[in-house]
Amino acid sequence: MPRKTVKTSRVVIDENTKYYVNILLELIGKMYGETARKVIKHIIESNGSAPEETIGRDAGVKSNEARKILQKLSNEALLSCRGRRVGDKVLHFWTINWDQVEGMLINRLKKTREKLELLLKYEEENIIYECPVCGRRYSLDKAIELDFTCPIDGEILIESNREEITRFLRKKIEEIDRELSKLGAD
Repeated sequence: MPRKTVKTSRVVIDENTKYYVNILLELIGKMYGETARKVIKHIIESNGSAPEETIGRDAGVKSNEARKILQKLSNEALLSCRGRRVGDKVLHFWTINWDQVEGMLINRLKKTREKLELLLKYEEENIIYECPVCGRRYSLDKAIELDFTCPIDGEILIESNREEITRFLRKKIEEIDRELSKLGAD
């Protein structure tokens, strides 16, 4: 992908970084919740750096929640904090470590891929029964133990259509592989 750049007042963001930002916001939202997504989005919109003292207020989040999120993301090495003297005060500026974003995304995608592969292997190697009413799924051993009757609603368990599930899992693994390829992590 050719690298185009967009110049902001302090940070130069290329097209790859924009791509990472979109994935990052989605991933942060799923991992840490909507509040964390708001905090990161605010820092990004502040050219990649914002003072802790205003992040909560400007992102519409309680300041103690913002601090907890900042600390968690710092532990992931996505953010770093630096004190800067502004007049007679010292403000704590949180900055996005852009060089860590790609690595974090690659690691998360690889972990997700591994989990999906394990699930796919389980689905392919086991006979699964499910309740046609509530959708709960049981291994063959558990179904035998339950006398092929759902303990929740008393319905007869039927063998699960594993083809549909395995097709879905393979599709998701392929999507992750494409994303990893885009990120250069083949």
